[in-house]
Amino acid sequence: MDKDTNISPQKPAPAAPVIPPAQENQAINLEKPLRWKQANSVEQKMLQNLQGNILKGHGRDHTWNIFFVFDQHKVAESRRALREIGNTHVTSAYAQLLGTELFKTTKTDAGTFCAAFLSKDGYSAIGESFTVPQDNDTFNKSMRDSAGSDPLNDPPLEDWEEAFRQRIDGLILVADDDVARGSSITLKIQMILAKAGATIIHTQQGKSIKNAMGNGLEHFGYVDGRSQPLMLLEDIDQESRDEGIASWDPAFPLNTVLVPDPLARDGGGQQDPNSFGSFFIFRKLEQDVAGFKLHEQVLADALNLQKEEREQAGAYVVGRFEDGTPVTIAGEPQDRKIPRNDFNYKADTEAARCPFHAHIRKTNPRGGNRPDNADAERLHIMARRGITYEDVARMTHPDGLPETDSTDEFKEKVWPHLPAKDVGLLFMAYNSRLDEQFVFTQKMWANNTKFPPPTSKDGTEPGIDPVIGMGENIRGGQIYPNKWDDPGSGGKGFDFKGFVHMKGGEYFFAPSLNYLRNL
Repeated sequence: MDKDTNISPQKPAPAAPVIPPAQENQAINLEKPLRWKQANSVEQKMLQNLQGNILKGHGRDHTWNIFFVFDQHKVAESRRALREIGNTHVTSAYAQLLGTELFKTTKTDAGTFCAAFLSKDGYSAIGESFTVPQDNDTFNKSMRDSAGSDPLNDPPLEDWEEAFRQRIDGLILVADDDVARGSSITLKIQMILAKAGATIIHTQQGKSIKNAMGNGLEHFGYVDGRSQPLMLLEDIDQESRDEGIASWDPAFPLNTVLVPDPLARDGGGQQDPNSFGSFFIFRKLEQDVAGFKLHEQVLADALNLQKEEREQAGAYVVGRFEDGTPVTIAGEPQDRKIPRNDFNYKADTEAARCPFHAHIRKTNPRGGNRPDNADAERLHIMARRGITYEDVARMTHPDGLPETDSTDEFKEKVWPHLPAKDVGLLFMAYNSRLDEQFVFTQKMWANNTKFPPPTSKDGTEPGIDPVIGMGENIRGGQIYPNKWDDPGSGGKGFDFKGFVHMKGGEYFFAPSLNYLRNL
C-alpha cells in the first residue's frame, strides 16, 4: 500500500534523496522511466511542478470527487480560487513520493491528498485557450457528446445520472484515510469554489474494499489494479524482487502519462520545459453484482463444473480468480499475498486456459497472439487509479459470502446479500494520448467482437469483453473452455455481458502546479 505519512515523533524522518547538480541545457527524458531518488535538479523541479497520483497512486482508502462549474461572469474570481487551491491543497508528485517513503518507515499517514483537473469547458470558462496536443482530439469534446453512439457505445444521456448530464468545468479530488479529516478538507475546498461563484454539481465519494491479504477488490469480488504500467524505477526494481519480470515487463516510459503543460510559463514568459500534466478520465461504472455472480453460477452449470472447479467460471470471464491468480497460469486459486503479474499468453494461443475475450486479456493482450505486435500493444496501456464506491452501503463484504456448490444453493445463501445497483467503480486513469489509450482500449479492444483476431479453424470471433464491453455480442455468446488446459475438449458458447452500466463521466486535464499557482 502506498500512503503519504506524517513524521513520527519517535522515529527520525528519512533524509531527502541527494540531488545531483543539473547539467546545462538538460531536459526531461520522457522516453524512459525515472529513478526519482537520484533525480537531478531538473527532474526534481519537474516532480515538484507535477501533481501527485499520476506516476504512482496516492493509496488512500477514501476519496471525495468534487465536480463543479464556474460562473463565466467571474473569471478573475475563478482563477483566484484555482490559485488558492493549487497553493494550499494540491499535492505535488515529489511530496507524495517522500510521503510514501515515510510510510514505509513510520507506518503513519501524512494527511490529505488533493489533485485538481479542468475540462475543455473549464479552461474556456477561465479565459484560457488550451492547445490540445496530438492524439488527444477526444479532449476537444465532452464525454456527453458521444453518449449513445460511437466511439464508446456509452448509454444515451437520459440513462446517465443527472449530475453528469450537464457541463462540468472541473474536478477536485480529495483523498484521505481519515474520513473526518478528508471531509473537512472537502468542505474547505467547496467553500473556496462557492466564494468564487462556482456551483458544486456533485460530490462523489469513493471507498476502497480489500481482501484479507490487503489487496484491493472491485465489487464483483476480484482483485483489481494489480497490473499497472510502472514509470518509477524504484517500483520496477521492487516488482522484479517480488516476483520477477521475465515474462511481462511492467516498465513504461514517462510519456505513457505525461505531456508538456501548454499553458505553464517560465520566468521569461515562455512555455516551461519542466512543467507537465496528464489527461484524466473519470467514469462512474455501476455494477450489478447480483446479476453478475448469478450468471457466473449459470456458466459453471453450462460447463459442468463441480465444487471447487466452479470458481473457474468467473476466472474465465475476468481472466483471474478472485484472489488475483491468472487463469492462464493455474486452474485454481494460489492464494498468494501478491497476485502473479509476471505472465503472458504465449503458451495459451488456443485460449484453452484463458479465453481470448477474458477482461484482462482483452485490455492487456501482453503480445500473446502476435508477439511481433507486443510493442505496439503497449502504446495503448494507461495508468489506472480507480476506487470502488457505495452510494448505498453493501450488506456483506465480498469475502464474507458463504461458499456454495450449486446454483440453487447460491440463490438461497448468497444471492439475497448482493447489491444489484448503487455500488461500482469510479474508473479513473491518466493518459498522454486519449485517442490511442483510453478510447482505443474501449473501442478497439473491449467493444470489438473481432479482437483479438480469431485463431480457431472455424474463425469464431472472441466476442466483447464480458465485464466492460459495450454493444452487441457475437451470436451464441463468447466461447468458454469445456475443460481447463485441454484444447481437445472444445468450448461452449455462452453470452456474458451487461452487468456494468456507465452512469456518467468526463475528460479532464491535470495541469502542472506551476500553472495552477501562477493563475
